[in-house]
Amino acid sequence: MHIIIVGGGKLGYYLAKTLVPQRHHLVLIEEDPDMCQKIAGELTDLGITLIHGDGTSVSDLREAEIEDADILIAVTGHDQNNLVACQVAKNYFNVPRTIARVNNPKNINVFRSLGVDSVVSSTAYIADIIEHEVDWEGINLMLSQKVGNLRIHEFQVNAQSKAAGKLVMDLKLPAGVILVSLIRDKEATVPSGQTQILAGDTIIAMGSEDSIATLRGYVSSAEVEA
Repeated sequence: MHIIIVGGGKLGYYLAKTLVPQRHHLVLIEEDPDMCQKIAGELTDLGITLIHGDGTSVSDLREAEIEDADILIAVTGHDQNNLVACQVAKNYFNVPRTIARVNNPKNINVFRSLGVDSVVSSTAYIADIIEHEVDWEGINLMLSQKVGNLRIHEFQVNAQSKAAGKLVMDLKLPAGVILVSLIRDKEATVPSGQTQILAGDTIIAMGSEDSIATLRGYVSSAEVEA
């Protein structure tokens, strides 16, 4: 399939890499020049076409050969851009299927009513998990039984943390660590590369025991063990 991904942040970047083994024709569109420069080499080596452009622009979508696209997936950090990209793909180029990331769960029904085929809200899912007080200990037990040393941990970011004030893309994350969620003022979001970490934030991370131990020292001196 010919798949266009709009948004080259952490979600779009890893989504593209994940789809590589299925031998799809993958095109990733990213507007930020610094981000493009950062990911260009690796994606090109994997056979992914990277376009520095705007996923809501007709000309940039044409450069991505949208006329031949089977799916457009919009995963930028801005709901309005994701919606417009999907609408242009569906209504202007007749792309068979569109998928959009929604950062604000209140927009889910709006996206669906405006014709987006699949709406994904990680924020809503994570908020629901927090609301129902997930048994982290039980999850970690399950992970240890199923996949070995993979763990989920919760970190509190304090004012002395090396991570405070930094963008996620600038963090020195250990290999194998994924930031699953960031909680601020009782609201959960899925962090992108452009997300700034602030003192008082809670970070939920997944990784091996060794990588989590490394992250613990970097993020906070006062970790809340999950």
